Amino acid sequence: MAEVRVIARAEASDGKAEELKNLLKQLVAPTRGEKGNLSYEFFESNLAGIYFFVEHWASQEELKVHANTERFKAVMAKAAGLVKVPFEVNIVKAAE
Repeated sequence: MAEVRVIARAEASDGKAEELKNLLKQLVAPTRGEKGNLSYEFFESNLAGIYFFVEHWASQEELKVHANTERFKAVMAKAAGLVKVPFEVNIVKAAE
């Protein structure tokens, strides 16, 4: 199975940046312990209220399992009310 890399972007609604950041940070430690997770990092942009996840998974299937965990779904449901636009999720590969 091919490894999968993800870059996901979230942009907080006005006045919701700290609340969104604190919510999303809750995913980091548990996700790093999930089967198939090779790397899971959370970044804050120099632009206020913008956050990124940079993820590396052993396979698409294991990424799918992560996205279907109750923890992930609960955080995403709460985050929906804190973001300006829907999450941008990109499956990326090295440019050749």
